[in-house]
Amino acid sequence: MNTQHIGYIVGEVNTGSFVFVSDPENYPPKHEYLIIPEVKEREGVGYRKVDVLAQVSRISNYSDILGDRLSINELESIISRYTATTKVYGEAKILGYMNNQKEVVMPRSAAIPGQKVYIAPSEILESFFTKDIRSGIPVGSLITRDEVKVSLDPNGFRRHAAVIAQTGAGKSYLVGLILENLLPLGATTIVLDPNSDYVMMRKKPDGTATGISEDVYIYRPPGLKGRRFTDEEIKGADPYTIDFSKLSANQICDVAGISSRWAVIREAVSDALSQLQGVYGPQQLMDSLERVAMNPATDKRKAKAATNATTYIRRLLNYKIWGSRDIPLEELVRPKRLSVIDLAGLQRNVSEYIVQKTLDDIWGKAISGELRYPVFVVIEEAHNFAPGAGTSQRGGNSLGIIERIASEGRKFGIFLLVVTQRPNKISSNVLSQCNSQIIMRLTNPEDMSAVRRSSEGLSEDLFQDLPGLNKGEAVVVGELTKVPTMIKVRGRESGEGGSDIDLERALDDALEDYKRDKVMQAPEVKKREPKSKW
Repeated sequence: MNTQHIGYIVGEVNTGSFVFVSDPENYPPKHEYLIIPEVKEREGVGYRKVDVLAQVSRISNYSDILGDRLSINELESIISRYTATTKVYGEAKILGYMNNQKEVVMPRSAAIPGQKVYIAPSEILESFFTKDIRSGIPVGSLITRDEVKVSLDPNGFRRHAAVIAQTGAGKSYLVGLILENLLPLGATTIVLDPNSDYVMMRKKPDGTATGISEDVYIYRPPGLKGRRFTDEEIKGADPYTIDFSKLSANQICDVAGISSRWAVIREAVSDALSQLQGVYGPQQLMDSLERVAMNPATDKRKAKAATNATTYIRRLLNYKIWGSRDIPLEELVRPKRLSVIDLAGLQRNVSEYIVQKTLDDIWGKAISGELRYPVFVVIEEAHNFAPGAGTSQRGGNSLGIIERIASEGRKFGIFLLVVTQRPNKISSNVLSQCNSQIIMRLTNPEDMSAVRRSSEGLSEDLFQDLPGLNKGEAVVVGELTKVPTMIKVRGRESGEGGSDIDLERALDDALEDYKRDKVMQAPEVKKREPKSKW
C-alpha cells in the first residue's frame, strides 16, 4: 500500500477494535485514521479482501525497565546507568469498510495479529466523509487532516438533527454555515431566533452582500428598542406583526400570562371578546372588559373577574407586536428561502406564542397536504421553548407542538434543527427524536449525561473527548455522515450575529467615554471635593 506504515496488530483482535504496536519515533496521534488493507471478509459463500478503516482512540508509552512501583532513588539509578527504551501501543476503533454500493458496513471477520497497519490515505477518507459536491453541505475538514474535507448529507436531516454545545463553543456559527449552504440547494428554512444570532446572514463581515442575500428575509417586530443590531446594520427588515383580532380567547390569555387555572378570569376575557367585531386590538378588549365590570347588571363575581382580567390585558398594550395583518404562511414556505424571525427584545410569553403559532401554522398546512416543499425549522435556545420535565422553564404551549413535530413531522416534510446549550433541560421527547447530532464542547456533567442518553451513535471514546474539544471543533454522529466524525468547522461567508463581544475593546470604549464626559462636565474652576469617608 502506497502510504505510511506505522505498526502491527498485536494481541487479541475483534471486529470492533484492535491493539497495535508502533515505532516510538513514528507513531500516529490520537484521532488519526488508520487502514488495515486486504482483510478477508466473508461474502456469500466465499471471501473478498477489503480495506478496513479505523480511528486511533488511545496511545500509550510503556517501559519494561521503568515500572510504576519504583522509588525516585531507584528510578534515578536506573536512568543514570541505562538508556530506557519505550514501547508505543495504540488502541483503534474499527469504523468499517466501503461496500460496492458505497455504503459503510462493519466487518464480520477480524483482522489477524501481525497484520500491518497504515495511515489511511486521504482519498480513502474522502470517500467516507465527503458527500458529492452537488448536494453535500461543506462544513469543514477532519480534525486531524485539513486536506480531507467533510460535507454533510442533506438526507441526514430527514429524522431531525440537533446542534449541542456550551456557550461560546461556536454552535450558532456552525448553524449559520449550514444554513448558507443549505439555501442554494433549494431549501425552505425558518429560523426562530431569540437572540438575533442570524440577522447578519445577508452581510459579509466587511459589510458587502453575501451570495445568498436576495433569498434571506429578516422579520422583526417594529419599534423595539435596545436591539443588538439596528435595521440599517442588517440591511433592512420586514415588520413582523400579529393581527390581534384573529386570536382566540385562550391565545390572548396565554400571551397575557393568565394561568389556565384561573378559569373565571379566562371566562371574563372570552365574554368581553364576544362583544367585539371587525378589527380590534388590546385597547378595545380592555374597554369591553371595563364595560362589563362597570355594568350594574353584572354580578359581583364576574365584575371582579373582568377587573382582574383588565390588569393582564393592559400589559399587552406595551407589546410591539400587534398589527392589522399576520405574516402569510405562504410567504415563509416558498422554495429557496431563508426566513429569520428575530424574537430578541420580546417578552418570553410573546416569544413562546410566536414559536407556537408559527409551528401550528406549518403543521396545519402539512397535514392538510398543502405543504409543497420540505421545510426546515431551526429552533434556537430550544430548551426554553421545549423544556423537559422537572425544569423550572415554562415553555408555554410551544412544547406540545414541538414534541408533535419531533415525533411525526418527518412524515409530512417538516424537519427540525434543534439548537441548545442545555441538553439536560430540553424535553427528552424532542432530543431523542433527533437522529443526527452535532456536538461541540461540553463540560457540564448533567448536559453530558443527557447527550449520552439521547445519542445512540456516540461511542464512549468520543463521549470522553467532548470536554477537550476546542472552539470550532465538533463530533458528528447519526445520518449526516457515514460514520461518526470529528471535524474542524470551516469559515463561512456571512457575518456572525451570535459572537461574543470583545470585552477588552468594550472596556476601552467605556473608559474613553468616561474621560470625555468628565472633561465636558468639569467646571471652569474645579471645586474642592469633600474627602470620602471611605
